[in-house]
Amino acid sequence: MKKNIILGFFLTIFTVVGMKAQDNYSQPTKAKHECKDASCCGSEFAPKRGDFTAQMLFGRGAFINSGLKNYVPSSGTGSISGYAPVVNDVNSNDNNVSNMAGAEFRYYASNKFAIRFSGGAILRNSPYQVNIPTVYDTDGSTVLIPGYQHTDATEEAELQFSIGGEFLLKTKNDRLFPYVGFALPFDYARRSVFTPAEITYDSNGNIGVSVPDTGARHYEITAFSVQAVAGVDYYIAKDLFFGFDIKPLSYTYAYNVKSAAPELRNLDAENSTVSFFAQYSLKVGFKF
Repeated sequence: MKKNIILGFFLTIFTVVGMKAQDNYSQPTKAKHECKDASCCGSEFAPKRGDFTAQMLFGRGAFINSGLKNYVPSSGTGSISGYAPVVNDVNSNDNNVSNMAGAEFRYYASNKFAIRFSGGAILRNSPYQVNIPTVYDTDGSTVLIPGYQHTDATEEAELQFSIGGEFLLKTKNDRLFPYVGFALPFDYARRSVFTPAEITYDSNGNIGVSVPDTGARHYEITAFSVQAVAGVDYYIAKDLFFGFDIKPLSYTYAYNVKSAAPELRNLDAENSTVSFFAQYSLKVGFKF
C-alpha cells in the first residue's frame, strides 16, 4: 500500500510537469527578433557597445630588445660591433604557452567594433660608485684594507605598446565570437652604461688612474610594426572567456643606434622583418 502511494505521488508530479511543458509548447510564440550579426542582443554572451574587456596573454613576449645587454659599445674595445637589430618577438621556436606575455584591453565602441590596446614598460637605474683601492702594509706583502670595486652607472628602458581595432564576425554559436582587425605596435629599448674613473695602487704604493669612459655609452632600438590580426573568443560564462589570437601578416621595421662615447660618430643598423602566421597567443579574459 505504501509503495502504491509513493508511485502515485511521483506519477502525479510527472503528469503536472508534462502538462505544463505541453501547454508552454502549444502557446503561440512572439515573432523573434532577427539578429543581423553575432554581436546582436540575441546572445547574452555577446559583447555590446560600452563593454570593456581585459585579458592576460600567454605565449611569447612582445618586447623587441635583442642584444640590449650584450652589445653596449665601448671605445676601449678597439671596434664597435655592426650587429643589426633583430625582431626577437618573431621566432619559429622557443614559444611557451605557460609564459604570461602581457595584458591586453578592449573597449567596444559599437556592437561590431572594438578598440584594442596592449603594452608594458620596464625601467631600471643604478647610480655609479667610485672604487676604494687596496691598502697594503709597508712591505706590500699583506693586505691591510681590501679594495672595493667600482659600480657602473646603468640605465635601462624597455617600452612596448600596441593600438588597433577588431571587427566581430557573424557566427551561429552564441558563445563563439571570431574577429579580424589590425594592430600598430611600437617598441623602444635603450641601455646606457658609464664606468667611472678608477684609482689603483700597486704593491709598491705607486698610484695609477684608469679612465674607461669619458661619458655614458648607449645602445638603443626603435621599431614600428603593422599587423593584421585574426582570432576568436569563446565565453565559458557570461563574463569569462578563452581566446586565441594570430597575426596572419606582420611587417616590422627596426633600427638601432650605438654610441661608444660622447662626440664620437654613432653606428646605425636597420632591419626589416615580414612574417606570415608566425605570431600567436592564447588569452584568458574578463568582460566588464
